[in-house]
Amino acid sequence: MKKKAIISILLISAVIGWMYFIYSLSAEPAEVSSETSGRIVKKLCRIIQPEFDSWSHEEQFEMTERYQFYIRKTAHFSAYTILSVLIGAAVCPHTNKNRYRLGIAFVVGVLYAISDEIHQRFVPGRSGEVRDVLIDSAGVALGCIILLFVFKIMKKRRRTHRNSSVS
Repeated sequence: MKKKAIISILLISAVIGWMYFIYSLSAEPAEVSSETSGRIVKKLCRIIQPEFDSWSHEEQFEMTERYQFYIRKTAHFSAYTILSVLIGAAVCPHTNKNRYRLGIAFVVGVLYAISDEIHQRFVPGRSGEVRDVLIDSAGVALGCIILLFVFKIMKKRRRTHRNSSVS
């Protein structure tokens, strides 16, 4: 098998795997999802406030509640940033037109964000939120910006490599 084909299969597999990861988190009932993010927030609180464990239950609860919303939304944003980078990389071997690559990464990422929120409407205790689609879409946009810089660097390297080969 050619090297490009192997890379393409690996990248497409990474996209599908990451989509499955997002889907599986969205499929968790609200109670399970809250417990998962609550454990992560508590670990972060212990890092931020080393004396966290000596606080009263009420103080710990107040701090975790305060940060949980932001941690969850940052997770949304980050997951979709990664998704768009993976999609753009998977499209990369098939075209050298950056607009096409970025367009596909953006459209597929946003459509997946929409489908994810629709899916959550059918999960016990969860809801589909337009706000989450917007946060996810902002993450997709950041991923596209990252891709744009990577593609420019790659193009510059190729140009430099060609020029040095000709000399």
